[in-house]
Amino acid sequence: MDPKTHRQRLREERLFHDQQAQRRAELRTADDLRVDTDGYLDHETWIRPAFARLGPIQGLRVLDFGCGHAMAAVVLAKHGAHVTALDLSGGYVREAQARALSNETEIEFVQADCQELPFANETFDRIWGNAILHHLNLVAAGNEIRRVLKPGGWAIFCEPWGENPLLEFARRKPG
Repeated sequence: MDPKTHRQRLREERLFHDQQAQRRAELRTADDLRVDTDGYLDHETWIRPAFARLGPIQGLRVLDFGCGHAMAAVVLAKHGAHVTALDLSGGYVREAQARALSNETEIEFVQADCQELPFANETFDRIWGNAILHHLNLVAAGNEIRRVLKPGGWAIFCEPWGENPLLEFARRKPG
């Protein structure tokens, strides 16, 4: 994707998600910000098993990649991880900050493009992402994920969108 098209897509994505966050903020109560760990892990059938693949995360640096509403970031922090939550949308980052405060968790928040991560090489032990990859150029995002993972670290993604090119590739791959 050429740089001009990429910048336009980022603007459109940011605007869309900022508008959604604003609508949610207008309807939200303080109780809406509380995260029930089991409720989050069980809200879709694939979340708990995928989360378990992170392994023990106590004391590890974990990036919530495309944190959105930051329910995962809160659960990661409750499991003892040092969490950085990243999202393109400033509206989602503000919602995520309110959620972290409401749940008495310490989380670092960063508003940035997932395809140009503002982190040093080999920063994170784990990366978690849910329903984010279909928004991205997979080559650019994959290069950034690889760059910021520590040696021996790994990333776990839940990508429920059935027409995702990454899922199509995985379906065609033998074994």
